[in-house]
Amino acid sequence: MQNLHSRIHRAVGAMWAAEIPLLLQCLQGKDESFPDSAEWEQRLLKFLRASLDTMEDEAWTKGLSCKLSQWLSKSPSSSGEKSFLYKALGTVLGACKEVLHIQEKLLQHLEEANAEKPSEAQMELDSRRAHATRSALILAHGSLALRASKEQLLARLEGDIVGNILLLYSCSCRDLQNTLALLQSITDFSSAFQAVDDSACFNPSLKSKLLEILTDLLKKYYLGTPVSPVPLKVVLALEQLSKLKPSVGTKDMCDMLILCCKSIVTHPSAEMMLKIRKSQQAAQYLQLLQTSLKALGRLMVVLLETETTSGFFQNIVHRSMTSDNMWERKRALQTFSQLLAACEEHGRGGACKHFGSLVGLLVPLMCDPMPTSRQLAVTCLSSLLQIQAKATNRVIQTGDIGSLCEGLNDCSTVCQLQTSSKIARIVCRSFSLEHTIDFMMAIKDTFRKAKGMRVRAAGKWMITFLQMYGKDICRDLDLSPIIYILRSCISSMKHSTFMPFLCQAVAILTRCHANITIDSFFHQL
Repeated sequence: MQNLHSRIHRAVGAMWAAEIPLLLQCLQGKDESFPDSAEWEQRLLKFLRASLDTMEDEAWTKGLSCKLSQWLSKSPSSSGEKSFLYKALGTVLGACKEVLHIQEKLLQHLEEANAEKPSEAQMELDSRRAHATRSALILAHGSLALRASKEQLLARLEGDIVGNILLLYSCSCRDLQNTLALLQSITDFSSAFQAVDDSACFNPSLKSKLLEILTDLLKKYYLGTPVSPVPLKVVLALEQLSKLKPSVGTKDMCDMLILCCKSIVTHPSAEMMLKIRKSQQAAQYLQLLQTSLKALGRLMVVLLETETTSGFFQNIVHRSMTSDNMWERKRALQTFSQLLAACEEHGRGGACKHFGSLVGLLVPLMCDPMPTSRQLAVTCLSSLLQIQAKATNRVIQTGDIGSLCEGLNDCSTVCQLQTSSKIARIVCRSFSLEHTIDFMMAIKDTFRKAKGMRVRAAGKWMITFLQMYGKDICRDLDLSPIIYILRSCISSMKHSTFMPFLCQAVAILTRCHANITIDSFFHQL
């Protein structure tokens, strides 16, 4: 091939001159990183695809696909080369642009694969080949959608492309390979459809069916392995599918996101994370986790464009941000920071309606044991302040919160708590009294669920807020709900850490308006 490249195709000279010596090194044993024949196959297929992309010659590519198709048809089922020929043909068809030619070859070999003798189909090796064939065909259909013209895609997507994908998946074993192939193909054809005509409506019943499949996969895989690639691929597919009109219903969206959060934010557990960090695949697992979190954040941003229900996303991440698992809290903060950044960029002011509860939710996390979580909490607070400033059309004096963040990186918990209190005085200036109850309810939630420095941080913020607004609260608000919140904290107390804060809070309110505070407090006894 190296010597005859000019007779094969004039465009591949430079590319082959660089790549073929690397392949030769593998064959001569000079590349110690080359482990097995499977890796060799992957290198050959990658080389094949790179060659076809370099040629950009449709006629030559079609001719090669026809020749591979002939060899494949003549190759006996027991032949070791047949599995590779399927992959090679799929690679070549993936580089073709003519839809009818690709469909003809796919259907031809699909029928041949289904017509295998029963005795051969029962053999373990041939069974694996049949499943690998279907997996390759599923992927090929997705590639077909990406390469089709607008007219071809709109005419053939629903029946020929999506229909065949679902047919192939239904008659294959539901192993990881076929599942990942299905998810990639859904991502591909959804992306293709959105790209050619973002105003067109996707078949609603077909979209519902696909969402049902994705939901079932999440239910199956989210606790199946320490870190599975399936939830990530599901989220990537959902991201593209959710862009298609009509929009996903609120209930379906809520159920879907709860499952995504269970798969990516809630899981793995703290115990599993310790095992993962000690395993040989630690880097691989942790990278997969980070990629999954970023994908989940992007999915939320996509859904944000169509979601109008206030507090929807807050409810999704609330449980994880108050979890005992510090890893889960960090993952929730990563996702939430992406969402708030998108709200800030696109001028979505819905978060302002829940400003008090969101601040109360983020406050204890500024003294979280994990430094990354402390910084993410401040990032979220900064985004909330900017969102509120735009929504209320006023300038909010945030001070130099950025410089104060350095104090949160200090190893001293005393320094962290002092820094948190300084930030509290800045953020509390932006409070409206209408957010008081929501803020106090969130603080109460921290008192009930958290411990250690997170409780102290929440207590400090509560005292700062009441010192700044105590007189206004007693004058302009009904004090009974606030007293009720403080009393319920006492009745459900599990730790003594926050008792001084509760006593100080009652003292502040009593100084501001003694009669109302005492009457409200003892009336609820």
